[in-house]
Amino acid sequence: MRWLGVGCGLVALMVAVTAGFGQQVGPKFLERSFQRPGARALGMGGAYLLATDDATAVAWNPAALVNVKRFTLPVEVSGRANFNVQDVRDLGDALEDIRDEIGPSPDLLKLVGALKDVRNWALKNGAVSGGTPTTLTGSLAPVAGLTFGAYGITISSGLYSKVQIFVDQPSDPDPNDGINASQYPLNIYSRGGAVAISSLGLAHARKFPAGLSLGLAIRGVRADFIGYAASAGVNDLDAPTEGDALGYAFDEVHKTKFTLDIGAIWEPPVQPPMLKVRYAAVVRNLVPAKFNLPARDLAGNPIAGFDFSFRLNPEIDLGVLAEWKGRTNLVFELHNVTSSNGGDMTVHAGVEHWLAGNVFAVRVGYDDDKPVFGLGINLKVLRIDLAAGFKPKERAAVGISLRF
Repeated sequence: MRWLGVGCGLVALMVAVTAGFGQQVGPKFLERSFQRPGARALGMGGAYLLATDDATAVAWNPAALVNVKRFTLPVEVSGRANFNVQDVRDLGDALEDIRDEIGPSPDLLKLVGALKDVRNWALKNGAVSGGTPTTLTGSLAPVAGLTFGAYGITISSGLYSKVQIFVDQPSDPDPNDGINASQYPLNIYSRGGAVAISSLGLAHARKFPAGLSLGLAIRGVRADFIGYAASAGVNDLDAPTEGDALGYAFDEVHKTKFTLDIGAIWEPPVQPPMLKVRYAAVVRNLVPAKFNLPARDLAGNPIAGFDFSFRLNPEIDLGVLAEWKGRTNLVFELHNVTSSNGGDMTVHAGVEHWLAGNVFAVRVGYDDDKPVFGLGINLKVLRIDLAAGFKPKERAAVGISLRF
């Protein structure tokens, strides 16, 4: 995707950074709460702890495997971003010009033009001179899996990327780095990175008396991180006399660990007329996973003062579903109640209604802070789901599920 290319262009700047600033570039600077994908899920506002009926249950709520009656093979992908592709292309072109002019004999006029373009782009997109940066975020969450009986296996990933661009920094960000900020004003100061949390999960669920179902998922988790921190500037943007660009880009680092997820569903034995109510609770990363990721440069050498190590700590999700006449589902969920792993607690709610003998579905929902909608077609062996927000770049998903 284009925003990944922009991240690579930013990495190529190779410019100045502080050790403390570098700590913020690492995975602790990025959201690591597990993004649970799916087009049907998104159409219902991201509330899917109880409604899932295929192998995505391993990623959402392993206890929901008790509802899967057949062999299923789902393939889903969802993504979101907070920027326009054309604007990012313009930014990428200006960053490439800056990169090309780094060296002992830069073309100062070309460098200044590119710096102006980046500065203006940042200011246009929310940056404040000497203050708040402009921030680009994007995420991608694919998943594939299969179920057999009350067992399920999935391969899933959550990729989260974040880039920040500061302009006109008024002070030296690192007085100890040997760079005189008064000689080289930091007209552009940027940081960013991407973290991918990829999982291979195997789960099993069982029913117990009094309407209780429990599920356990063992996950092998691989964490990948790559990032950069950069500054570039000249003495005077209108009449340049000197320019400089110094700093760090970081090589990819990765580790693999194991953790456990546990889920529960409770369906009270006594139900209201025409309604079936169920409740869910899920604890993710029940066994915290600590990733030791020392920072390395592009040649693979350790960089003193930087450490990208982090932990995946437990997260708790809670939900309730009311099914009316077997055709309409109303759902409400709280995700990441513990506000763990760089994320906040989020609210999700949605409605799903099936038509024409449960062949067509319409869905509307509230996904954290945005309204969403979705459609589904169920042809027994094949189900196709689509979902998006009113601005599809912010939320979009597509899924295909085979069931036999």
